[in-house]
Amino acid sequence: MSSLQARAATADERRRWDELVAANPAGGDFVLAEAFADTKAAVGWTPRHVVFTRDERIVSVALVLERRIATVGTYWYLPHGPAVTSPEETHAHAAALTTFARAGARRVFAITIEPPIEHSSEHRDALARGPYSLAPMDARWREGLQGNTSTAIVDIDRDDDALMASFHKKCRNMIRRAERDGIRVVEMPATPDTFTHMHRLMRLVGGGNKQDLNLRSEDYAERFWRGFSSRGQGSFAAIEVDGTPAVMAYTIRIGDRAFYKDGGSERPRVTPGMSNLMQWHLMRQARDAGAKTYDMLGVPPKDRLDDPDHPNHSLAPFKLSFAREVTEYIGAYDLVLRPSAFRRWQRYGLPIAQRLHRRRYRDLGLF
Repeated sequence: MSSLQARAATADERRRWDELVAANPAGGDFVLAEAFADTKAAVGWTPRHVVFTRDERIVSVALVLERRIATVGTYWYLPHGPAVTSPEETHAHAAALTTFARAGARRVFAITIEPPIEHSSEHRDALARGPYSLAPMDARWREGLQGNTSTAIVDIDRDDDALMASFHKKCRNMIRRAERDGIRVVEMPATPDTFTHMHRLMRLVGGGNKQDLNLRSEDYAERFWRGFSSRGQGSFAAIEVDGTPAVMAYTIRIGDRAFYKDGGSERPRVTPGMSNLMQWHLMRQARDAGAKTYDMLGVPPKDRLDDPDHPNHSLAPFKLSFAREVTEYIGAYDLVLRPSAFRRWQRYGLPIAQRLHRRRYRDLGLF
């Protein structure tokens, strides 16, 4: 098998970027999409669109987020990239990427990759030693940066009866109760009024404890929603009580994968089964549009499901009543190209960059 090559996307590839993202070996992912790139560009990142080829055939594409760090150099981050699912392909992509960076971006001191490989001791061992080891690239493992490194994924590629049967019994009962009560889900446009309702309900999640919410800035969230909605990839849904949303959700579909990105509810106005019915509606809607999986975006890892200090602890029972099991990914790796610069990044570059980012953009964090 010939070696993998990395290069910048052509103008034509940029025009059909989201189609290429949807065709990735790991499936479509919103954090590689053009709307996500635009969102990040507005908060200090420079998006690069990278294509990996073998024998001139596209194997995968990756969004590279670039950040220049004063006195340190240039940092690259690949959210959920390279979008492959095996240690073998991760190694090949990492090697091609470092070669590409050394040839055309000499100030790059480190590249953080975050391949969507499921966590297992076999996968960790394969990337640590042997023919697919990342060690020759001076790789250092780190926790994943995206919020769904451990998550709940529902297989929605089945008919209504089979999908309903896959849920926990209590979840099924809640859905049926809401249906008997005549609860209806309505679509909402991506307008300022809708954004205002969503912000309010998101702030009420978990009783409204701001320290536990980890919400992005309103400007960031609205730019994100507008970007995906304008491309027909994202949509709002609501359940109204007395003409005002009591439960809301924002979902995204990229190719055959759907994502429950944002949601919120006002507990005093929510009747039993409302939130369950919302998810039931959204899953079937995503399936009918072509999705095969529905990622509920973030639960604690298996060994912390009972840990009340985990930020996703309170959300896990609800999400796992649909998915029934936790999916864990392997995390991220820093590929170090310039060790002395990387040490400066760890010592003071990253903390300063985080602080400046929060101050300038009023945003949750750098990533």
